Amino acid sequence: MKEAQWVGRWVRRWVGRRFGRSVGRSAGGSAGVKEARYGFQPMRVDQGEGAKVLVGSSGELLRIDEEGNPLHEPVTPFPASISGGVVMGEFWIGTWVDQELREARMAALPLDGEWNDGGGRQHLREVSDAEMMMPASSIWARRLDAEPMALTRVSKGTVFATLNRGVYMIDDDAKEIWRAPYPEWPGLSKFHHSDTLVTCTEQDGRIALWSRSGSVTLLDGEDGSFVSNHVLDLTGPLAGVEFSEVGGWFLMLENGDVGLLEDLQTTPHVVKTPGPVFDARFADGRWRWTGWRHDGSFFGGKFEIVQRRDVGIALVGDNVVTNDGRWSAFRATYSRSDE
Repeated sequence: MKEAQWVGRWVRRWVGRRFGRSVGRSAGGSAGVKEARYGFQPMRVDQGEGAKVLVGSSGELLRIDEEGNPLHEPVTPFPASISGGVVMGEFWIGTWVDQELREARMAALPLDGEWNDGGGRQHLREVSDAEMMMPASSIWARRLDAEPMALTRVSKGTVFATLNRGVYMIDDDAKEIWRAPYPEWPGLSKFHHSDTLVTCTEQDGRIALWSRSGSVTLLDGEDGSFVSNHVLDLTGPLAGVEFSEVGGWFLMLENGDVGLLEDLQTTPHVVKTPGPVFDARFADGRWRWTGWRHDGSFFGGKFEIVQRRDVGIALVGDNVVTNDGRWSAFRATYSRSDE
């Protein structure tokens, strides 16, 4: 779901530069917010059936329950940032990228097993055979020859891409199901890095590859064959997409706008928000989201936006995980009398 590199860039750089300090603690907190419970700065929560994995800005991992309670001590299996992650069956599959050392890894960790810390970054610098150093506690691990992107769980496996090289679907054991050429959209120049893939969605047996420019390529989910290309007119670079069979597509733009889309042939209905949105979910007939200084919802044709003093990075049930490691109630609730 949601893409870690963009979230990390906003939370670490934009927040830090704007306020001239770390975002590890919010001065004074906010109403309804519990004390900080995690010893690191969260970036997102990878969620699946019965499993939730909190991902930190420096490669930390922590499994939590429905109430946000830690199930073990935080661990750092590999000394690099986690660019993507999905809960797939009995495993969490993640990707680690170190830009400076040009190292990228993909590995699967058991959701029911013990997780441990791996070697430090200095060890990664000094090890003679980098192929031998893999994320700790992993069931399987692979060294990648290019930076992975758009890691997404789909019904028959996990889909990801490597820039200008290809798109791949693998199963739980990292066996390749199919591969497809990296999509091409001739003439793209509206945004910098327009051909970068930000996420994938699945509908009716087809995989949609979403680029930062708003261009979309549909592939057949069975064999990866090309189906069609589409281009959306967006007000800013695309940061993430969520899909619901009932709610359609929810587009999150880097400039803070959100877009509601019913069909790839139509124009998104764009709404401005107080700042970038980092997570969105569809449940009980409405879209809900959280992000920079606000929570929001769309229900019955109406938008509701409620301010918060911190930055929401993930929705977990009726609660929000904030950038400073707190557990807060979701604020943009609606009254049943409005239905």
